[in-house]
Amino acid sequence: MEKQVLITVNSVIDDASGGKDHMSLITEGTLTKENDCYVVKYEESEITGLNGTTTTLKVAKDSVTLIRHGNVDAMMLFEVGKTHLTDYATQYGSVILGITARNVDIDFNESGGNIKVDYILEYNRSFGGRNSLFVSVSEKKN
Repeated sequence: MEKQVLITVNSVIDDASGGKDHMSLITEGTLTKENDCYVVKYEESEITGLNGTTTTLKVAKDSVTLIRHGNVDAMMLFEVGKTHLTDYATQYGSVILGITARNVDIDFNESGGNIKVDYILEYNRSFGGRNSLFVSVSEKKN
């Protein structure tokens, strides 16, 4: 099963200095199922600053894994109450990120669905801010 889907991504970044940054993206991608996970894949654009990068979301029952390959390489695992460290590599260098999910809300099936993740981000073990990621996936109408 591979379906063509429409993907809406909204993120809110509350940085350590109290600033808030909003980013929205609507794009096309694919939805497949691998074992017990739904896999959403799409190409990033200049809008996100990640042009030349493919993003893959692996949606499980209680967790979401965000994987990026290309101009940015990273793997971010969101599980409630757990902190995961990852190397976030860009063409300018890399930084160690700490990801602590405060809430992971998943409503997903073979037709798509919604993901909401609230998490705390750390840069090299220093507080980087509280962030929210909202992803909506729906089958593309022909």
